[in-house]
Amino acid sequence: MRYLSKIVICLFLLTMLLITSCSDSSVNAPNPDSEIETLSMNQFNNLNTSQARDLSSLDLNEIKSFDDINVMLKENGLNISIAYAETVTRANGAETAEGQTIFANDRTKRLTAQWVPGDTRRNADGNNLTYTVWDPFAIANFGLPNEFNGTPAIDASFYTWNTFKKGAKLNIVKRPNTVSNPSAILSLGGVPGNPFLADISQVGILPAFLFDAVLGAGASSNVLGVAFTFVFIDDDGNPTDINNDGFSDISIKEVWYNDGFNWTDSGNPALGVDLETVALHENGHALGFGHFGKISVTNRNNKLHVSPRAVMNAVILGTQRTPLGTDKASFNSIYGNWPKN
Repeated sequence: MRYLSKIVICLFLLTMLLITSCSDSSVNAPNPDSEIETLSMNQFNNLNTSQARDLSSLDLNEIKSFDDINVMLKENGLNISIAYAETVTRANGAETAEGQTIFANDRTKRLTAQWVPGDTRRNADGNNLTYTVWDPFAIANFGLPNEFNGTPAIDASFYTWNTFKKGAKLNIVKRPNTVSNPSAILSLGGVPGNPFLADISQVGILPAFLFDAVLGAGASSNVLGVAFTFVFIDDDGNPTDINNDGFSDISIKEVWYNDGFNWTDSGNPALGVDLETVALHENGHALGFGHFGKISVTNRNNKLHVSPRAVMNAVILGTQRTPLGTDKASFNSIYGNWPKN
C-alpha cells in the first residue's frame, strides 16, 4: 500500500499540477550522472486506483505560483505564507567571468526568517525543534533494483546538526509519522494532512516532474533538493517578528528530495548522490542557514576552487557528512545564545 500510494499521488499530481515554478555497470549502481527514468503516463494509467482512498480528492489545478499557494493558505484559515525556497544543485552550469566559471558566490550565513523559541503558534515543543519524515515517500530510487529506505540518512543528518552544538541549548527531536501527509503544498490539493505535525517536514523523495512544476523548467535535472520556508503573517499579510530580532518568524519548513537522481546511502560518489550529504545541506536551511562560499573553475586548467569548502555551499561537490568551519560558525551565530537569540 505504501508503494501504491506513492505512485497514485504521482498520477494525480502529474495530471493536475500546474505550478510555475565514476559510473558502475552493475544493475544495482547506475551512472550517478544520469537521471532516473520515472514511470510513464501509460504505466500510471494501468494502475488500479480504486485503492486510492482519500487521494482521489487531490486537485492542485488552481496553483500556478507561490502567490497562489499563499492565497489558498489564507482561504484555508492558515496565517502562514511561503516566503522562499532554497535549493542545492550539481556543479554543471555556470557563467564565465575573468577566466573563471562561477558556480556560486554566496555569503549569507543567515536566512531572512528564523525560528522563534517556544512559539505557541506552531505548537512548539518548548525550546526544541521537531522534524518528521513522511514514510510513504522515504524510498529512494523508487521502483529500481537499488531502491532503499532514505529515512536513516535523513535521521543521520539531523543527528549531526544536533551533536556538535558546543553548549547550545537547542535540541532537535523526531516526531514519528507513518501515514499523515505533512506537506502544506500537497494539503492544498485535498490530500488530508497536517503541516504542523512537526516544525520541519521531510516530505520525502518526490518525482522529478514536481521540481519542474514548482521551481521551473530544468529544475528536475539539476536540483537535488529544496527547502521551502513558510512564515507567520499578520492580518494584513505581512511577516511577523514577535521577538523583535529583525527576522521574520518561521512557521514551518518543508523539505523535498528529487527522485530523478540516482541516490546512494553508502557515501561512495561512484554509486550515486549521497542522500545524507544533501539532507545535511537542506536541513541546514531548515535550521535557518543560508548558502555561502565561492565555487569556481579556472577555464584554462579546469581546476575547481572552493572558498570556503562547506556543507552549505550552493552546489554538492561530493560526499560531505561533517560540518566544516563556516558551517559551525553559522550554527553558533544562530544557536549559540538559543533560546535568547
